[in-house]
Amino acid sequence: MKVKVAKKSDIAKGKVIPVKVGGEEVAIYHTESDEWFATSDICTHEACNLSYEGGKLQGYETECDCHGSKFDIRTGAVTLPPAFEPLKTFKVETQGEDILVED
Repeated sequence: MKVKVAKKSDIAKGKVIPVKVGGEEVAIYHTESDEWFATSDICTHEACNLSYEGGKLQGYETECDCHGSKFDIRTGAVTLPPAFEPLKTFKVETQGEDILVED
């Protein structure tokens, strides 16, 4: 089931916002190339929020503010330890101004 989580205008390019999807904390990413992705908002290393203060997004890579773990937002794969478990990813779709995430 797809859930509306935000409007495109809610997230500037290069930024991240937190949303709830089916009780899960999810980070929605808006890349500089105007693409949309979603992962778990919780780092698999020490359970810090990836969307903290707008998140750290560089290209397709997000960085956890707590200990510097990095993840590919397209796949959830770890690109830099100390985390070693990937992030859960969610399918994102846009319809007009709405951002939808598959629950």
